[in-house]
Amino acid sequence: MNPPAFARKGFVAYWPSLGLHLRCLLAALLIIGISACSKSTEPNDAIATEKAGAASTAGEGKDTSAPREEKPRPVRTMVLGQGAAFEGGAAVYPAELRARHESRLGFRVAGKLIARQVQAGDRVAAGQILARLDPTETAPQTAAAKAQRLGAETELKLAAADLQRLIDLRTKGFVSEAQVDRQRATLDAAQARLDAAQAQLEQAGNNVEFQVIRADAAGVVVGLDAELGQVIAAGQSVVRLARDGEREALVYLPESRMSALMLGQAWSVWLASDTAGQARRYQAAVREISPIAEPGTRTFAVRLALRESMGGMPLGMSLLAQPMTQTRAVAGKELLMPATALYSRDGKTYVWKVDEATATVVLVAVAVIGFSDQGVRLQEANHQGGATGLKAGDRIVTAGVNFLREGQKIRWTGA
Repeated sequence: MNPPAFARKGFVAYWPSLGLHLRCLLAALLIIGISACSKSTEPNDAIATEKAGAASTAGEGKDTSAPREEKPRPVRTMVLGQGAAFEGGAAVYPAELRARHESRLGFRVAGKLIARQVQAGDRVAAGQILARLDPTETAPQTAAAKAQRLGAETELKLAAADLQRLIDLRTKGFVSEAQVDRQRATLDAAQARLDAAQAQLEQAGNNVEFQVIRADAAGVVVGLDAELGQVIAAGQSVVRLARDGEREALVYLPESRMSALMLGQAWSVWLASDTAGQARRYQAAVREISPIAEPGTRTFAVRLALRESMGGMPLGMSLLAQPMTQTRAVAGKELLMPATALYSRDGKTYVWKVDEATATVVLVAVAVIGFSDQGVRLQEANHQGGATGLKAGDRIVTAGVNFLREGQKIRWTGA
């Protein structure tokens, strides 16, 4: 049985509105479900947040209760000394151990070198033969001198005999006195020729002796300047001999250091082979300053006379030399220190003073008098007035001053 026509028309007309109601209902149910899920997760998030805050608070409490201990900072220091020698700021130069007297020995005559009886480094005694020339070159001269001497002796004997005969004849009146005088003059001339021949013979003998080099003093051969077979001129150096006795250090200084150098200036010398810094220091003084620079290096040779023996150390050993400059005192109130110890802050100059009892540093204001090649000159603190500053005997930091703070623990090295 079919529904009425109006019924069929109403259902069709209201069907779209029915679908809209269903969609709204489904959307409402979906929103309710999402809200329920979010409410169920909120307590879990709150619990997790509370746990994280508690852990963070616990960690902070642990760091505050047990701070890490700071390690002492390593620095280099020195002790200020009033009127004492200062070496910290002076430059160190390489030097060489030399003999005070070093002779260049040669032949007094020219000739060919046929024998050299020593080598470099040999120790020789006084009078020992060192080298020889070929003797055949002087043999003819010696023979000629002997022949001249023999002829002069013969002439002298003949003149003496003639004079004696004339004297006998003069006593008998057969010759005049003038003839006797002339014969006496002939005899004197013969005697003079004999003396000249004797001198020539001695000179020939000297030439033979001059073909040998002998050591004029005991010492060490430090160099050889000629080889066997070489033709040597008179006076040419053949052997270099360093005499025993005084020793000195030879150092070459640049032009910039010559203005502050003077004779008698005190220096300190030690062995360059010392790597541990425990070498013995030897006192020396400037003995000689070369007025001419070396052509190749443009440096000046300076010889330092050692005031004490170096214990028979071999010549030519490498040394290190350093000038020892006395701090100049102004009424006993002036100190010297390296420029690296100065620390500037807020337009003022400070120095880090070491408290040896606590191994910490204290910043001390200082009064700078001036600067020099040896360092910085400071005004010493007034002991009676109690003014802040430094005084002789205080330990100060000379390296690492820019990394310190007041009261910081340090670990120092230095004198």
